[in-house]
Amino acid sequence: MSTHSKHIRIAIDCRDLFVAKTGSKTYLSEFIHAAAQLNQSDAELVQLYPIFPLIRLNGKLGKLIKHLQFFFWKQISLPLSVKLKNCDVLICTDYFLPSIKFNIKHIVVFHDAFFWEYPEHYGTFWLKLFHSWAVPSAKNAEVILTPSHYVKNRLIHFMEVKREKISVVFEAPKSFINDHNKGASTSFSNCSPYLLHVGALNKHKNLPRLIKAFKLAIASSGESWNLMLVGGKVHSSKDDDSSLIIQTIHQEGLVDRVHLIGHVDDKELEEYYKNAKGYIFPSYNEGFGLPMLEAMKFNLPIAAANNTCLPEIGGNGAIYFDPFDVNEIAQAILQIIYIEKIVEDSLAQQPTVLSSYSWKKAALEITDICKAIS
Repeated sequence: MSTHSKHIRIAIDCRDLFVAKTGSKTYLSEFIHAAAQLNQSDAELVQLYPIFPLIRLNGKLGKLIKHLQFFFWKQISLPLSVKLKNCDVLICTDYFLPSIKFNIKHIVVFHDAFFWEYPEHYGTFWLKLFHSWAVPSAKNAEVILTPSHYVKNRLIHFMEVKREKISVVFEAPKSFINDHNKGASTSFSNCSPYLLHVGALNKHKNLPRLIKAFKLAIASSGESWNLMLVGGKVHSSKDDDSSLIIQTIHQEGLVDRVHLIGHVDDKELEEYYKNAKGYIFPSYNEGFGLPMLEAMKFNLPIAAANNTCLPEIGGNGAIYFDPFDVNEIAQAILQIIYIEKIVEDSLAQQPTVLSSYSWKKAALEITDICKAIS
């Protein structure tokens, strides 16, 4: 713990509470909520929001206005607000810091290294902006936060920054989820048993392969299980996999078994977790893998990909498979359907795994980092 005694003001960019749907929005809202509970006498959180309403228009004009608003907020309005409010530290949770520092310490969150790993999934504008603005600003920041050691190592590889500059602060399940709050819901009372996947329909989620594996598993078992895919389309057409997902569902003849639910609110999401029989996480890359921990809150059997950050985050609380091998994914699904011993053992380990993660702990670690650099 820091022995810092000076009272510091920590500014946080809250724009994504209005703009983002997942990822940065969840991170922001959970951190702000947890930081408020700390009640530290030597640290104060200052939430900063754009003063102009966000204009939402479609087409090229709408996109141009959105880009201009983002640039104005990040490069002019935000740094001026931080300075005028006498803040000591600024935290941005969306990769982008202002280029102007005004002698204020900067902390930026990099959730993953996808801009480097999958440049084809991003529009030319954002790709250029990332490399010409986000990366230099991050290199100039005092601290870069990542949600896993996997992402930290990827950033060291791509950015060529010193290891000491990057701090790992684990995320945690959403606060709306109640521990072991299982039980039948009226809307699910006549529902067939189902496996659950939660996440937007990005390409790295590997859902077409999951659908093929699911068909193999249910054909082998003879069980009438369903697969619920909860999550909406992705804004970037280059990263949206929904067309291929729909095509695969039809090609495999699974229109009655695989259900695209779309984006749901927290209350509905809790119901989907509560009533699922297992959780499946086939992504071939993740920065943290939050739904895996959310599934553990409901003590669901979990099968996840065996690469990137997922074994680091899930530990012994899940079973793992090669995300590029359809047969191996199908085998993992069968292990969940039959609750084999390996699955039982992983379920027993979930409370221990979960005890490592809490937003209060994350908020404490981040505020300690702020105190250490200010």
